[in-house]
Amino acid sequence: MDIGEIRTPEDVRKVIKTAKLHESELTEITQVLRFPDPSTQNDNLRLMLLDDNLLKQIEAGNQLIFKGDEEENVVLCTDNKTYDVKEAETSNSLLLVPDLLFAAASGLDETLANNSIEGDSDSSFERSNTSLNKSTDSDDGRPPRKLVTKDIVNTFFTYYEVKPCKPRLLKLQKLLEATKYSGAELEYTIDKTKLLNFEGIFDKVQASRAELKDELKRIQAINIDGYYRLLDFDYEFRVLSYMLDLIEENSWPLDKISREWTLDSLKDLVPKSILEAMFDFYTNKTVEEEGTQYYRYKDDKVCQFLARVLLKSAGKFNLHEFLQAWRDSVPEGMITNEALLSGIAIVDRSSTPQVIWGFVESDLPEDINERFKILFQSKAKWTVDEISPYIQSYATEKLNVNALLTKYARASTQNGVRVFSAKHMK
Repeated sequence: MDIGEIRTPEDVRKVIKTAKLHESELTEITQVLRFPDPSTQNDNLRLMLLDDNLLKQIEAGNQLIFKGDEEENVVLCTDNKTYDVKEAETSNSLLLVPDLLFAAASGLDETLANNSIEGDSDSSFERSNTSLNKSTDSDDGRPPRKLVTKDIVNTFFTYYEVKPCKPRLLKLQKLLEATKYSGAELEYTIDKTKLLNFEGIFDKVQASRAELKDELKRIQAINIDGYYRLLDFDYEFRVLSYMLDLIEENSWPLDKISREWTLDSLKDLVPKSILEAMFDFYTNKTVEEEGTQYYRYKDDKVCQFLARVLLKSAGKFNLHEFLQAWRDSVPEGMITNEALLSGIAIVDRSSTPQVIWGFVESDLPEDINERFKILFQSKAKWTVDEISPYIQSYATEKLNVNALLTKYARASTQNGVRVFSAKHMK
C-alpha cells in the first residue's frame, strides 16, 4: 500500500475472501504494509547474512569492523577472525519492516488451538482441504478486524554474505619496510611520519587484532618507543652475533643460556627493547635451577638465518662449498639441515657443479601472476615441495597449493618426478 491510501476493515475482508481464507483461521490483527514515499526512503541501509559466531558477537555487544581501502575488497573483522564480504542477489525482493508482529505477538498460537481439528490421524493434506472448505463459510456478523499499519523502511534486492577467510597480511611487510631499524646512528635517515603504532597498522591491514598480533610476532616486528619496526637484516645479524658469541665466551652449554647475563652483557651495545625481543625470538625455555630459568637457542631458526647471511654475500654458490661454510658458521653443537633452505634459496642440482643462490619469499611481488612469472624465470621447473613456500600464503580452504599450481602452472613428469613450469612457455 502506498502512503496516502487508507485500508479499511472491509477492504481487508475482501482480500481474505478473494484468497479463499476464513477469518476463524486468522488472528484478529491484520497488519497493513505501507510503502514509503521515494523522497523519504532510507538508502543507507544494507542487509547482511550473519553466521552464529557473528550474531553472538553482536548480541554480546562486541565490535565488528569493516576494513579496506578503495582498491581492496572489503572484509569484516571480529576480535580474532576475518570475514570476506560479498554482495549477493535475492530471488525475491525483501521488505524491511520494523516492529512487525510475528505469530505469538499477533495471537496466532491461540487461533490455531481454537481451530485445531480433532483426531491425530488427519494428515496435513486433509487439514488443508478442510481449511479450503471452511473458507466458503460466511464471515457476516463478525466484528470488524483490527488493523495495524506498518511502514516499510526499504525494499532490498541484494544482501551481503560473509564467509570466514584468511587475514590479508601481505600489505603489512610493505608498511614496515620504510622504517626498518638499522641502529641508533642511522635513525636520522628515518622519515618519522611513516612510523606506525599498533592502531595505525590495524587501521590499514585487513586482519583482526589477534591475527595482526600473531603476524607481527611471526615477522619479528619489534615495538621500539611505541612504534612497530622491522630490523634491518645486517643489524639483526650484528645483534645475533653478539648474542651467540656469549656462548663461547662463557663456555655455556647450548641448553643453559642465561637471559639475565645476556641482557646485562649487551645492554651498552643494543637497546633494551630490541635485545629482549631478539632473545625471545631466538630462544626457548629449557630447565630451571636454583630459581634461575635457562634457555636454548632455536637451532633451526639460528641455522636458517646464518644460511641467509652466507647466501646474501654471494650470487650463485657452489653447493658443496656452501654447505661446508654453513656448517662452520653455526655454533658448535648445532646441526644444519638442507630442509631449512626451503623458502630462502634455490638449489640447482642439474648443473655441474651443483649450485645454490638466495631466493627469499618475502622479496617476491604481492601480485600472484607476477610472483609466478618471477618464479619460473628464476627456475624453469619446480617440484611441489620446492615451490610451496613461495605460494603458500595465497592458499585458502578451497584453493590449496596443488589447486594454485593447476591454475597458474603446467604439470609434467621429469625423471619420474612431477614438476611444474610456466603455463605458457615459448
